[in-house]
Amino acid sequence: MNFKTLLLTIPFWIIFCNIFFSSDYNISIKHIQHALFFVIIPIFFSLIPPQFFNKKYLDRYLFILKITCLVIAITYLFSFFYNNSIEEFFIVFQHISSFRTYVYYQFDLFVIHPTYYTTLLVFGAAHSFDLVLKQKKYNELVFVISFIIISFLLLTRLNILLLMTTLILMVFLRSKLKLQQRIVLSLSIVGLIATLALLTPGIKHRFFELVQSFNVKPKDVSYDSTNIRRAIFDCSVAISKEHFLFGVGFENLQAELNACYHSNYDSSFYENHNYMTHNYFFYILLSSGIFGLALFLLYLFKILRIALKSGNFLFKVFLFNVVMIWFIEDYLYRHYGILYFNLLLICFIRYSENQSIETKTEPKKTLV
Repeated sequence: MNFKTLLLTIPFWIIFCNIFFSSDYNISIKHIQHALFFVIIPIFFSLIPPQFFNKKYLDRYLFILKITCLVIAITYLFSFFYNNSIEEFFIVFQHISSFRTYVYYQFDLFVIHPTYYTTLLVFGAAHSFDLVLKQKKYNELVFVISFIIISFLLLTRLNILLLMTTLILMVFLRSKLKLQQRIVLSLSIVGLIATLALLTPGIKHRFFELVQSFNVKPKDVSYDSTNIRRAIFDCSVAISKEHFLFGVGFENLQAELNACYHSNYDSSFYENHNYMTHNYFFYILLSSGIFGLALFLLYLFKILRIALKSGNFLFKVFLFNVVMIWFIEDYLYRHYGILYFNLLLICFIRYSENQSIETKTEPKKTLV
């Protein structure tokens, strides 16, 4: 394992080293298990021959990813309408549509959080739209439109905003169209967004909830995702101030958060569900202190630097989207989040290394 690969395993070692100071090894080991992909994937992929990370293979991997996402979307829709009537599709209860409720709580064929799943859709749509703009592969619009629709149906607010922003920016940054054509295309995307915003059950409620509930504390059984997240954020800030240098330890994190919820909120929102930090930066800071966070920021700086130097637009889209999600979800704590992130990250890094080697080994042209 070379030094570059070792740097890509930093998050694992932050969590692993904490076990030497742990007061409860059983809980600490669970956190280590959740971080294993940070060490398994970089090391395993470093052993794979470089020819498996050229453009042909990368496009093939991404096509498989998009097909998988499309199959998941179709399965969600088929399963919902098989078990529910069309009238039930339009029901909205407590700002949540019946479709999202079904996927989140009742669908059990496979389990993936809507936010994590739609993170894949943002990247998949960007990849397909890039093929439309650069290579005129209009059949890729099937993925783009499907991923937009299912993202709206799942009411994933941040990913909807990221998806729309990405597509509109791509019109101006990635296409060779004339200015007037770019404006028309971007307005068409805005028109599609507006139509979906009007027709999608629950979407307006989800965004209005941000304004209505942000400054309202959870009370009794009156709470929603917005004021719960605000409560989590406030408790995370309070705990970080008290344990800034060394943190509370990964094994004590949930107990400290629950104690804060109990002390500050007259509500039962945390009693039947363990709400962690919903912010990976706070997860590291609260558990390992400022020194652990500094190491994690070093890791983030390293991968951002690689992405920026690569000149690969989709690499940047992928990384920016995922980092945004780190601020609102325990993304790298969940197995499917950390797996997706590390798989694509290492694929892009290995592909970028190949591109760099090919550029350096190209025969220089001599002037005659």
